[in-house]
Amino acid sequence: MTSPAAARPPADSRWRKLLGTAGEMGRRIAGHDWAGTPLGPIGCWPQSLRTALTICLHSPSPALVWWGPELVLLHNDAYLALLGPDQPDVLGRPGAAVWPAAAPELAEVLTAARVTCRRERPGPVAPDGTGRRLVYSSGPVVDGTGRPGGVFTTVTEEPVGDRPPPPGGDEPGDRRRALRQAEGLARLAGSLSDARGRTEMVGVITSATPAVVGAAGVRVAVATPGGLDLTVAGGAGPRRLTVAGDDPLARVVRGETTVPLPDGVCLPLRDGDGGVLGALEVRWDGPVADEEARRILLDAVAGLCSQALRRAELTASARAMAEFAARLSVTRSTAEAIEVILDAAPVALGAALPGLAMRGEGRRVRLWHGEVPAGLAATFDELTVDDPRPIASALRTGERIILRNRAEFAARHPGLPDPAGAHGMVTTVALPLLDAQRRPIAALGFGWRRERRLHDGDLALLDTIADLCEQTLERVRLAAAEHNLVTRLAGRLRTSATNGPPGLELATRYQPAMSGLHLGGDWYDLVDLAGDRLAVVVGDVVGHQVEAAADMAQLRTVVNTLIRSGVPLAEVFPRLTGLLGVGFLGTCLAMVVDPAAGTAQVARVGHPHPVLVRPGRPPEMVPTGHSLPLGLVRDPVPVATVPFRPGDLLVAYTDGLVERRDQPYDAGVAALHEVIVPVRDQPVETIADTIMAKLSGSDDDQALVVIRHAG
Repeated sequence: MTSPAAARPPADSRWRKLLGTAGEMGRRIAGHDWAGTPLGPIGCWPQSLRTALTICLHSPSPALVWWGPELVLLHNDAYLALLGPDQPDVLGRPGAAVWPAAAPELAEVLTAARVTCRRERPGPVAPDGTGRRLVYSSGPVVDGTGRPGGVFTTVTEEPVGDRPPPPGGDEPGDRRRALRQAEGLARLAGSLSDARGRTEMVGVITSATPAVVGAAGVRVAVATPGGLDLTVAGGAGPRRLTVAGDDPLARVVRGETTVPLPDGVCLPLRDGDGGVLGALEVRWDGPVADEEARRILLDAVAGLCSQALRRAELTASARAMAEFAARLSVTRSTAEAIEVILDAAPVALGAALPGLAMRGEGRRVRLWHGEVPAGLAATFDELTVDDPRPIASALRTGERIILRNRAEFAARHPGLPDPAGAHGMVTTVALPLLDAQRRPIAALGFGWRRERRLHDGDLALLDTIADLCEQTLERVRLAAAEHNLVTRLAGRLRTSATNGPPGLELATRYQPAMSGLHLGGDWYDLVDLAGDRLAVVVGDVVGHQVEAAADMAQLRTVVNTLIRSGVPLAEVFPRLTGLLGVGFLGTCLAMVVDPAAGTAQVARVGHPHPVLVRPGRPPEMVPTGHSLPLGLVRDPVPVATVPFRPGDLLVAYTDGLVERRDQPYDAGVAALHEVIVPVRDQPVETIADTIMAKLSGSDDDQALVVIRHAG
């Protein structure tokens, strides 16, 4: 399998080098073997821990970071001075061992049970003999998921008693400035953790950052993953930029490096794996000195902003994935599934130019695509399964092919034309889709117009996309096969006699349920009787699957036999119960239509009323007496006799035609009447087709019989 991304930078050594410049504790942390601890190797530490630790180590005031469920302790040089030479080393020890009394409160901050906590300890005695106390103020450090990953604690000294501090404060200027910066960073971190969505987060960055760094203005550019556009907020100027432009924000995203400015600086905002999410531009009123403290502060701000934007990106991706899964779940055919895949999968991935390849006739490959330039689509017109290009190769071999840039394409396929690259794609993916036996049945291709690093989280997202697509394609394929099977079996179980006696025009329809192997219990039957009469039976046995179909076949046969034997309609259903018992439940309608006499006799047990349509009059339900459902009838049922004259229309159906989960039953019946009216004078076949077309899509079987007295 082609490597999904370039080898990761040596994060462990890079971070050890960076920490080694942050005083004695930075060197000790860099030299410590963390692999066997709950924190793991330094190179695997999350960005939120790295940011918090950077602020902690460079703070002139005592500061601590408690990380993870064990509240592993990391601290700076200033806190080391508070411990004194005789106290044991606490670096890397769990909070419960270092400070048992405060550990429960710190754990509550970590689990978000409380926002902050404050603890006091006796402090040193001032030269004037005034007592001092140490105040430990703790707040959460929010990670990329929006949950606290650790706790940040700052330590300040306060006089004991009510004596106010001397004018100007009792802290040196550098320490006061550091405290203000730490407080500003804490407020920025808290506001970012409370923000919901990228727009809110960008608003927090542009409004809060100037006060933290003492800047005149801030601009933020957010990059579309793998795209060529930047969305800009803050300051004056355009709100959209291209990555190829000369604006400092564009140059930072393009070059993935810091760009110094005469009156400020532009920094990249990175995800946890080194990729660039966007850029942060900070400008002052004039030139400023390049101070180490300022660089550290800006790095801390950039880290907080990067963490927030990464969380927003993950949240948006999760939302898009949820919508993608929801849309796939309601597809009912391969064509619907392909349409959703091509439309929604690229949104979840931030990708472009999607295409889906499936095997066609022989060695040919059929390609479906979304909004793809005609020139690019034309290059795949003669695609075969033996083609060496990635999408055909993925379909043939089941290999996931990720090409980070066009140089990798050229190295993999020397001399082969690169139509995707010619149309602006840089990173491309060919994702195989497998069936239940893990054989490739399709391949999904897409790409990005800017190089896209695909890290572990991105690969997991690709796996999820593939799983959803595979399950859906397999489901609709099985549903289509089952639907065809149901239709064939239904045709064998239902009568094929549709001519009827002279004077009647007949049309019958049966539609299985739209999902699953719903060889249901709906049926119709037409029985020729003496005297050019016709018996019409429409029934519905509760349940689906083959058991319901078996009950239906048995009931149909017995009802047919009873009617042919001359049993009166009132006696048919109690006789049925006496013969078969009560091992089934359903509804049934039986009618005897006598065109010569101009009448129709109707008996109904729990079934929908038939519809009678007379020339020039609105459709109406045929009224009948009430009866228990099929299978519970023991007494004779009421029989209604209605006139049925030339031009009259009778429509009998099962409830699958009018019942919907999202509407009342009466609304479904009214909809049936509305469908009949415009076509009432058309041939009965046209009427039946119109009814089934307008009222299709039910989750239940549908049976229909349309009868016209032709005179």
